[in-house]
Amino acid sequence: MSLQRLKSLFLEQILPTWSQSGFDATCGQFVEYLELDGSPQRSGEVRTRTVARQIYVHAHAAHLGVAPSGSLALAETAFANLHRVAWVGGRRGGYARAFNRHSEILTDPVRDLYDNACVLLSLSWLLTATGKDIYRHQIELTVSAIDRTLRDPFGGWAEDSEGTLPRRQNPHMHYLEATLALCENNRTSEHMRAEGRAFALLRSHFLVGPKGPLHEYFGPQWEIADRYGSDRLEPGHMCEWVWLTTRHDMLAGSDHTKICLDLLSTALAIGRSQGSPFLVDAVSSVRPIAPSRRLWPQVEMLKAFLALYERLGSRDYLVKAEDLAAAILKAYMVGVPQGCWHDCLDPNGVSTARTIPASSLYHLWTAVADLVEEGRPCVLNELGQASPTRWLSTDR
Repeated sequence: MSLQRLKSLFLEQILPTWSQSGFDATCGQFVEYLELDGSPQRSGEVRTRTVARQIYVHAHAAHLGVAPSGSLALAETAFANLHRVAWVGGRRGGYARAFNRHSEILTDPVRDLYDNACVLLSLSWLLTATGKDIYRHQIELTVSAIDRTLRDPFGGWAEDSEGTLPRRQNPHMHYLEATLALCENNRTSEHMRAEGRAFALLRSHFLVGPKGPLHEYFGPQWEIADRYGSDRLEPGHMCEWVWLTTRHDMLAGSDHTKICLDLLSTALAIGRSQGSPFLVDAVSSVRPIAPSRRLWPQVEMLKAFLALYERLGSRDYLVKAEDLAAAILKAYMVGVPQGCWHDCLDPNGVSTARTIPASSLYHLWTAVADLVEEGRPCVLNELGQASPTRWLSTDR
């Protein structure tokens, strides 16, 4: 079955490749990308968000017992070096946006919500995998830094420490993801309040109209306007919100099924064209403005199908997930070095990627983790059948 094949490919080839080629042992840090031939990135520039996401992947996989030997040690080493280089202390603290792993010089000192959310996600799983109080302490410092440095009077958090415009939903979505992980693994009342604040933004600001769509870019007071690029819509993010919303409902005991169904139907309606099973990267109203098809939106669509199958028990979503997994394997996972993929295809299915970015490793893992983790995945039994399990229990 295609879902099982995708899971096996990731665990047997992709993750081992990235635990070796994706980690620069000389610097004790993960790389930003692999070259098209599968060799490590030659330059030293890395983004905090990319490093943090690889720390997360290896820590989570180690916790589940499916990571290559030494993965957790890599994650801990990478975080120690990330913190030493990128943490900015003081009244407006937080993690800087980018640095050079060779020289350990900050190349972008701005504290960005997106990057700090990704660090928080990695810390959640480092704490879960190790139980070490140092990570619990750093979670508290990071949450406090986000609230202090990125406080915004109009709700949510500022884009970054410079107050850059436009405001975006995407960093807030990933902050929700991080707080969900905190609540699911190491719940406190403070974490629950942060998660609730982040999720509330979906209905208060990001969804426009009774059925959406989900908007990406906003003015300083969450205005929708052409000058802020508010007409840009990204189907992949709509699917990602389906996955996160089902997790929120599990946590909070709420039911936002209608929002999930509306988000997915909108994503499919505006994102797929010309008979392709894949989503385009971005549209303006219903016209593609980025007709390329990166890998990550396809993985988020796969996660949305699995989440709704698990939530509703409708086998149609499982069939859609199987068909999409087969299409991903055929289009993105062939003709590449072992453990790699085509990261972007044009409308004719031709690869246009110049690198193999580590950011897509994170997206692939979040889908595979749902197929691995007991009590959460669409579990395939010996008969090739599947059983929705996660919705039956809030135990993780």
